[in-house]
Amino acid sequence: MGETLAGFTWQDCIDDVVGRLGTLTAVAERLSAENGFAEDVGSIERALRRLRTRGQQAGGKWGARLLATFGLPGSVEARLRWMAAYHSRFTDLPVPVADDLLRLWEHPPTTERREARAFLALARASLELRKNDHAAALRRLDPLIRELDRLPAEAAVELLLVRAFVASATAPAEVARWLGEVGPRLAQVTDSEERACLCARLADQQAYEANRRRDFAAAEAAYRALPTEGPPFVLCRRANGLAYALHRQGRDEEAAALAREAARHAGDGGHVRLRVMALSMLAHIDPREVAARERAVAISRRLEDETLLLRLERAALNPGRS
Repeated sequence: MGETLAGFTWQDCIDDVVGRLGTLTAVAERLSAENGFAEDVGSIERALRRLRTRGQQAGGKWGARLLATFGLPGSVEARLRWMAAYHSRFTDLPVPVADDLLRLWEHPPTTERREARAFLALARASLELRKNDHAAALRRLDPLIRELDRLPAEAAVELLLVRAFVASATAPAEVARWLGEVGPRLAQVTDSEERACLCARLADQQAYEANRRRDFAAAEAAYRALPTEGPPFVLCRRANGLAYALHRQGRDEEAAALAREAARHAGDGGHVRLRVMALSMLAHIDPREVAARERAVAISRRLEDETLLLRLERAALNPGRS
């Protein structure tokens, strides 16, 4: 008996294509047709049987041909996109668990597709940022910049937003450059909920820059422009952002109500990290909300999220300030 491998394999990839076309012979015929019937169908079928035994090793010529013709299974691509997106619930997993899940995909056949490698690099960069390691995140992100125009639209937007986020902490003068490239690409994202979440993140980063300039009215306007209906991620970001902007304008009663609203939206969407941020915001606005801050700290510890814990520590040291 051969060893059973954890994670996606060439056999899984071929079985998916066979499931779509009906037989291995049909797959071989399609591959032959793609090359002008230059190869014998029987020879291709034998090559595919050998490829099935490659497990998670490099697929060589026939692995490349198979993926170029049929791509990865839709379910695999969906999982990679999910792990790559900051607004997905992948970022709500405890860091070690997310790390283990990501490792299951960081090998062939997944890594033999450019877009798959990009999604994996974005997911890995997200984990590095949750460990508060900006240098490691940049090592993942910067090679992707050279391929920006060859990436799927959502991967390109994700890359630019994350790159801008890192720049806000390490090189603030570069933020406008990265955010300026986001807008034209957003229209190319076809999934409406995905696009809404990415728009909310763009508004969030623009508002952050406005807050840094102490232009709290501009930050408020950025959040007001977001829709009042849509995915919980968007609604939470809108409410939490407004809470801070109004708090800095001295409207604490409205601000506290919006922070509580943000916590509800985060709970509705299962967004644990956003719930931490909303609870922290509530405690930030109203110092009497000691229990809210204690809950936020406890959740962050369970997630083993260094970035969240550092934010909470800074908020505790500087009450009433960002």
